[in-house]
Amino acid sequence: MPSLDQLKQDLLAVCRIVAAEGMADAFAHVSARVPGTDTMVFMPGKSPALVDYSDVFVVDLDKPVPQSSAHQSIYRMRPDVGAVVHAHPPRAITLSLIGQTIRPVHNNSVMFWQGVPLYETPGRVGGRERGDEIGRALGPCRALLQRGHGVIVAGEALREACLLTLYLEETARMLLELAPLGQAKEMPREVAAQLSRDFFTESSNQRAWEHFKRKVGV
Repeated sequence: MPSLDQLKQDLLAVCRIVAAEGMADAFAHVSARVPGTDTMVFMPGKSPALVDYSDVFVVDLDKPVPQSSAHQSIYRMRPDVGAVVHAHPPRAITLSLIGQTIRPVHNNSVMFWQGVPLYETPGRVGGRERGDEIGRALGPCRALLQRGHGVIVAGEALREACLLTLYLEETARMLLELAPLGQAKEMPREVAAQLSRDFFTESSNQRAWEHFKRKVGV
């Protein structure tokens, strides 16, 4: 179980990674559940590239905080979720604009074997009612596309949520590049589920996490 200090350090690492990998522009936000509590660590409304350790704060899941409502709703609805990333990856947004979403077509996209819902309602997510709507739309899945807006990704921990965000955008890029050549062949659900268990392991996640952390110098 990570300490509060480790959670804050990991949150900063995710902020740096999603910014450096072009997932964030100036408006993404990242959170993590504080284990064993009804609180989460969160960041202020500033670019993730500029967030400092002293900016990260703890907030109750029922306390209204700007930009936090979807995160809080997901934690209330999904006890299996320990971290949430909201980002604006350009290729995933492009995919949403043509009414398409992520499909399991290669190794890194099988993590989304349960599906990636396309949330059609435009605009920013503000207030508990809209946050709960997002949480219900996400359901048991690991990610959701917000049409013309961005993505919401849920993981068991910050490391996983970060990697899933990168894998989602990688898949969106592949699907867009393949479109002129034809429809990418989707893996059967049961095959994708098994490959997800095979590939998304503790050791492989740690290896990828260290790789991306080194790239940003954290």
